[in-house]
Amino acid sequence: MSWDRVIGQTRVKHLLRQILASGRIPGAFLFEGPDGVGKDAMAIELAKTLNCEKGGGEPCEECASCKQANLLQHPNIRLVFPLPRGESETKDDGPLDRLDEKTMKNVREEIVLKAQDPYHRISVPRAQVIKISSIREVIREDSLSLYQHGKRVVIVMQAEEVGTESANALLKVLEEPNQGTVFVLTTSKRSALLPTIVSRCQSLRFDLLSEDEIAGALVSRHSLDSADAKLKARLAAGSYSKAMELLETDTMEIRDEALNMLRDVAVRNYSQISVRAKKALESKDIQRLETLLKMLQIWLRDAAIVHFGTREQVINQDRVDTLEKMASSFDATHLVEAANSVDESIRHLNGNVNLGLLFVNLLLNLSGLLNKKKEARNV
Repeated sequence: MSWDRVIGQTRVKHLLRQILASGRIPGAFLFEGPDGVGKDAMAIELAKTLNCEKGGGEPCEECASCKQANLLQHPNIRLVFPLPRGESETKDDGPLDRLDEKTMKNVREEIVLKAQDPYHRISVPRAQVIKISSIREVIREDSLSLYQHGKRVVIVMQAEEVGTESANALLKVLEEPNQGTVFVLTTSKRSALLPTIVSRCQSLRFDLLSEDEIAGALVSRHSLDSADAKLKARLAAGSYSKAMELLETDTMEIRDEALNMLRDVAVRNYSQISVRAKKALESKDIQRLETLLKMLQIWLRDAAIVHFGTREQVINQDRVDTLEKMASSFDATHLVEAANSVDESIRHLNGNVNLGLLFVNLLLNLSGLLNKKKEARNV
């Protein structure tokens, strides 16, 4: 089973292959794990497989059913996700009945984006919970005959957003499953679900993706340069969705900016450090600032790796000459301490802190750490 649209997750694919081969398909799955690692993508591929006209454990990608599934327009496949409450909505209304045309357009666009990229997270303005009306509609459809051959697959995305009333309704349908229906709940917050719901699902834990898996996908799917793909993969921290968010970010430019900061730090050019700090903070773009700090960390980490002689683990492979100079100029222990200092600042970045003070203090701390070797030589 290839399921090529799903990046990595070899262990989960193997487990699903065994389940499909056994012919004993659970009435409900719980796909749990970090954001952006392919839980929704796998749920869609599983739904496609269960409805493929050729049968077996792998979708053919050629039959009408597979093509419908790829467009998320298959009558047997139902997507459930958070939706806003419509104006004057009552308990007798369906989940979409009272939504205005603008919201409906947004819902349709989000589904199209999800079909184009199963790693896209569906997000509808003002949507906070999975509505009881969405679950009631699923229950109503569950009592009807299938529209065509296969199984009805209900994919409940962001299942942690199921409200109390919706959760109780979902629990009821899971307690009395229809043999022709398979539920797939995806969540990054298993603890937010009712234990009784979790107990009625076969849980599969999804892993963070490796940097090589993310970088490979960025190169093959988006034609990124290898060096840029590796940087984005490191910044993504195991999440392909996070890597996708970085597609429009000029990581190579930010990498150069981070290197110039370290050069100023190394020579204690405090006036230039102040200028760079002010420039970085002026945009008030927290995501870009976080990327900049992570770039600082990558440079420091790479220099330490070069110092210890394990160059195959270096991220900035195209700048080994620069890293060799850094490794010879700074003590390896101080490089590691500096990288840890950046990590601590990153953890505080989204807290209630003065960003200007945080940033300036970090750069001054880095200056002290990286100049220890020089000071020791002068003693």
